[in-house]
Amino acid sequence: MKKTWVLSIKTALPDVCYRISDCDTKIYMFDNFDEARDATRKVLKKYAFSKNSMFDGNGHLIYLLNYVETCMNPSDEGEEWMEGVITPERLTKVHEMLQSMFSGKDVKETLEEGDFTDWFIAYSYKNGEIRFCGDDDGPFNGYDPVLRTNMFSMTEEQNYFLYIDDLLGQDGASSELYIDLIQAEKFAE
Repeated sequence: MKKTWVLSIKTALPDVCYRISDCDTKIYMFDNFDEARDATRKVLKKYAFSKNSMFDGNGHLIYLLNYVETCMNPSDEGEEWMEGVITPERLTKVHEMLQSMFSGKDVKETLEEGDFTDWFIAYSYKNGEIRFCGDDDGPFNGYDPVLRTNMFSMTEEQNYFLYIDDLLGQDGASSELYIDLIQAEKFAE
């Protein structure tokens, strides 16, 4: 049976998303993985390297970059306290890896595996997949991001995803981008 790859994109970019009905959905079909992966990377690059409500035009997530710059630095508290804590260094590395991924590259470096928090946001990195969410008091204060992806390296033929809702303290609505690259399955009743 011939493989079919499906690329779906749901977003309101270049604008923010006040409600899910603000998002448009586009679906594309490909006969081989290489074409599908290249198209996925082209879409990522198009959004990340144009100015819009999520990206600064240089591959930076605007509100994540702002968060990195204002992130607390727990280094004064001692090394044991830093285990499992989001530091500016850890968050900068995440940001750099994302920017590399948005530019269409397979990212060779990896992050320290584990769960990390600063009690506003948290992230988990395991097996090449990162997941961000709000933590503790964060959601009550406007910090409840969704950033989940396994697209750092797209060398294997498998399903890939990127989900971003950049709710990182900005007033008003956030920006949303959801991308899936999946191998279609034959329908069976």
